[in-house]
Amino acid sequence: MNIKNNLPRFLTSAAIITSALITGCMRVEIDDPIDGEFIETPTVTVSGNVFSTTPDDFPLNVEDMTLEINGSPIPIEPDGSYSTNILLDPLSVFNTIEADITEVSTGFVDSFRTVVIAGDSIPEGEYSPEAIALQINASGLDSLSPVVASLVDLDPATLMPTGTTVVSNTCVIDGGWLGCLGRATIKISNPAPSISSFGVDFTSQQNSVHSDIFLNNLELNVHIDGSGIAPNCDMRLRASTVNLGGNYALEPDATTPTRVDVFQLGGVSTSFTNFNQEFTSGICDIPLIGDLIALIVGNVRPMVEDGLEGFLNSTDSNNNTPIAAAVESALGGVDVSGSIGQALNSQLDAPFFKVQETTSGITMGSNARFITNYGTGPGQCNPPAGAPDLTASYHVAQPFPNFGSTTPGGSPYEIGLGISSSGFNQLLRSMVECGLLIATINELDLFGTGVPIPLTAGLLTNFIPELGNLDPSFPARIKIKPIMAPLITGAPGPAGELALLKIAQLHLKVEVDITFEGETGVLEAAEMMMDADVGIDLTVDEGAGSLVFELAPPSPFDISVKSVENPIGADLSSVESLLPFVVGSFLPSLAGGLGGFPLPSFLGLSLDVVEVARNGEMLTIYANLN
Repeated sequence: MNIKNNLPRFLTSAAIITSALITGCMRVEIDDPIDGEFIETPTVTVSGNVFSTTPDDFPLNVEDMTLEINGSPIPIEPDGSYSTNILLDPLSVFNTIEADITEVSTGFVDSFRTVVIAGDSIPEGEYSPEAIALQINASGLDSLSPVVASLVDLDPATLMPTGTTVVSNTCVIDGGWLGCLGRATIKISNPAPSISSFGVDFTSQQNSVHSDIFLNNLELNVHIDGSGIAPNCDMRLRASTVNLGGNYALEPDATTPTRVDVFQLGGVSTSFTNFNQEFTSGICDIPLIGDLIALIVGNVRPMVEDGLEGFLNSTDSNNNTPIAAAVESALGGVDVSGSIGQALNSQLDAPFFKVQETTSGITMGSNARFITNYGTGPGQCNPPAGAPDLTASYHVAQPFPNFGSTTPGGSPYEIGLGISSSGFNQLLRSMVECGLLIATINELDLFGTGVPIPLTAGLLTNFIPELGNLDPSFPARIKIKPIMAPLITGAPGPAGELALLKIAQLHLKVEVDITFEGETGVLEAAEMMMDADVGIDLTVDEGAGSLVFELAPPSPFDISVKSVENPIGADLSSVESLLPFVVGSFLPSLAGGLGGFPLPSFLGLSLDVVEVARNGEMLTIYANLN
């Protein structure tokens, strides 16, 4: 039962009954613009209506009404409509439009409040441009090299399968003026090629990455198919080390831009260390004859080197060389979107728009979008009642950052990961749609002691005297829900925090549970809107291995409260003045729904955070690979 509509029955206090009766019937509304609308023009046209809720009994008399929009008098048309233009402040971003009417003859007042957003927006489902930056320094590449080696499939039997021709119809016995006396085709034979291990070393350079791949203890069996006086023989080739050196360019994949496309620049060079060869079958391994043939045929090493290089420089159907394809497959693990998106109950898509190699490292840039998926599975959310459905988020045009070799605090690091204000605002929009900032406050730390006091009708009477005749033990609460998403602007917080979080149109409803003559109901005592500017930081929870959002306790001077509904005709000025001083006790915990998210891993390596700071205007994590 809604007690608000049954005040005379449930409230015996004459003061409350009287105030309810003089609560007037005149109302004001703003029809345009609507809450959360993005306005990119310097001014906005505000239009709406003044009307009576009971026109048959109390017809509208505009001559007895005054209207102010943001404190400026505005004429009312005979039919109750009004329209005016107001100037917006883009630096404030959230621009409040308040319409206040006064019924002159009774002194009754009514207000309506709308907040618009002065600036650009990103519609839900579209990408914030250049929203995520990933820097892998040269030291980070050194840490990643052995991991990439573990992920790259460099099985010689796959790279150089049995039957691969390494030398085709080449003269191996030169007869001088008699011409070629013997020719041979050399193919890889069984047993398949093998190595004991291999290593990878990456060096970033301008516009490419140089890779040295070291194959240890290579054993390669070949069959020599001779013609002329060159016999058919089998040979085993061994080398303690084979170095495969090449340059590779990295670019966003044209068909799957969330992946890195690796393509080879120029050819792969091969060099053998401690190379030896021996005949293993055929006429070539007969004593004396084999020695003579070996003397005639000579060292096959240059031919094998040339043949291996030719094979390793060939391309497949995707125009990839064997090593480029292997490295590209390994780099498929460079993906920050999956774990973060699931942890935040949102789908994060982050396609690369650039991959830039320099002598200091590799910089990867992604566009980004957060999509709210409703449900109970990973990356989905099941929002509570009252969560808004938002169509866009605030966009801040920011330059893509440059990364130095040290953090802003001067510490060396291996990996930097940053998100732009626009990308972060998409995240905030999605989290509000999933229930962020929806809460019920049952207790307040009114005196800053750290010990909250339960909310009751008796406690509220100190600020709303009209509740004084209720049983003081009746429980009360403040129900909170957002009308729009909070946002960051790119500026630091009021006390130098990582970012400034702006909150607007946070709806507060004061309710009291009442029991009367065996029946229970809810008295809606007041409705207010709250705005706040709060500093936000990112800290590391080392135990959980995650990053945690933290809101700083807000200053009362950065908070404003406006009454918008007054069902019992109370004087709410005391409440409006008090709440900014007590909201600090619940706002940080209220926004605790931001929670945290696991630090993303890179190719299986976890991050050891060195510093969280601003890089230009990006919120950036600097870390080493653990």
